[in-house]
Amino acid sequence: MCAIFGLFASSEEFQQECAKNGCNTATLREAVKKCQKLNLLMGESIIAFESLPDLVDKASQSVADDEALVADAPDEFLDELMCTFMSNPVILPSGHVVDRSTITQHLLNDPIDPFNREPMTIEDAKPAVELKSKIDSWLEEKRAARSAMEL
Repeated sequence: MCAIFGLFASSEEFQQECAKNGCNTATLREAVKKCQKLNLLMGESIIAFESLPDLVDKASQSVADDEALVADAPDEFLDELMCTFMSNPVILPSGHVVDRSTITQHLLNDPIDPFNREPMTIEDAKPAVELKSKIDSWLEEKRAARSAMEL
């Protein structure tokens, strides 16, 4: 596992996912110490793995900042099933809009549209391009306003 985490350590997306999923950086630091003590990783692998706890800490701050930004998001930006902010909205065959991650998870358990109970696959979910553009623009405005306040 440590070698795999080391392989992905430089990936910003991996760092963000670790942060979003509550990855405990203290546990990561302990794993780094064990790997060093037992010589389980060498060279670039241990260097990459050593960097991961600090990178996840940094990503955690970014995730927290973004969560604060979306706290007052318009209702149209919220997933109709989970009431969470959508980063990748899709339109279901029933016409309802949810985040791609929500419907992907749902379809792993039950291959139906949760709103009309009709059979569906992930390919049936169509990107909500206009809504995605509105969400991205709204987020950029919020980030710019936050940056201006920090100066």
